[in-house]
Amino acid sequence: MAGRCTVCRHLDRETLDRELAGGLTLREAADKYGLNKDAISRHKRNHLSKALQVVQERRETAGAQKAVDRAEQLYGKASAILERAEIEGNGALSLAAIKELRATVELLAKLTGELDERPQVNVLNVSSSPEWLAIQQAMLESLAPFPEARIAVAGTLEELEA
Repeated sequence: MAGRCTVCRHLDRETLDRELAGGLTLREAADKYGLNKDAISRHKRNHLSKALQVVQERRETAGAQKAVDRAEQLYGKASAILERAEIEGNGALSLAAIKELRATVELLAKLTGELDERPQVNVLNVSSSPEWLAIQQAMLESLAPFPEARIAVAGTLEELEA
């Protein structure tokens, strides 16, 4: 059967097999290598080497791809569309691809932590700032003529700092 299989006879069969085992879809493989999707499906099912079948099974049992991996795949596809649109002089498609690339770059930046849009809370410890210490000193010096008030304010300041 391998003698009649168009995929087995293809010049790039080894590369195609590796890409199939790595997750290249049947449609992508058909488009990339100019082959029939059904022929690739039969080849994948019947002729993929044992070693590559193991790789494929591991990939399938590893579960869903990470979001970063999926976003990177989208980036690659959008880049290819942009390239093709620029070659063909298709301005509208170029702009649409650029818009998608920008959104994908933003998504990747969020997923990798390069872009963090969460609100940030900055804590300022004023009790140890030189300005606050100077204000405390000035208040206590101003209250020197009023010993009871000075003691009450000093006690309140100590409680606040504790």
